[in-house]
Amino acid sequence: MHIIIGVITAIAGLLWALNRLNESGFNLNSLNPFLWARRRKWEKAHGTKPIHRLENSLEAAALLVSGMALIDGAVSRETKELVIDLFQKEFGISEQQSLDLYNVSSHLLKDTDNLSAEVKMILAPSINTFSESNQQQLMSMLNEVAKVEGGISNNQKNLLEAIAKQFNRIQSQPTWH
Repeated sequence: MHIIIGVITAIAGLLWALNRLNESGFNLNSLNPFLWARRRKWEKAHGTKPIHRLENSLEAAALLVSGMALIDGAVSRETKELVIDLFQKEFGISEQQSLDLYNVSSHLLKDTDNLSAEVKMILAPSINTFSESNQQQLMSMLNEVAKVEGGISNNQKNLLEAIAKQFNRIQSQPTWH
């Protein structure tokens, strides 16, 4: 009998403690492992920056080219026109699509402080879709945009090195034959 009274007292004490925790502001749902897993999955899917979810190599390349133009601050009219012309010529898209691509890329980059540090995460979803010629074409476009204002600045040089490092890392991985 004393064991049953002890179990009933323990259950009542536990329920009282949980009630007091709930009244003090502690969310009891945070103890649910299924709810935690669902929240974690949603956070991983939607909690990342949009620039880290670009799966299309064209969009990632456009973002990096636009970032090269924007990396040192304000963009001159000549630089913007060059970038839009490069998009038309290299990507084979219309002038309006090029302008839209530049505007979207500029908007996505507005909250980015250090683009060179984010290159790995930007290229991660799409780097396997870049062919060797796409990589060379992108590096050529980046160099052309970097040189339009005169010499290449340190920020632009760091960005070029970070992108080249990511492409070299992918090329140096062994492949199975």
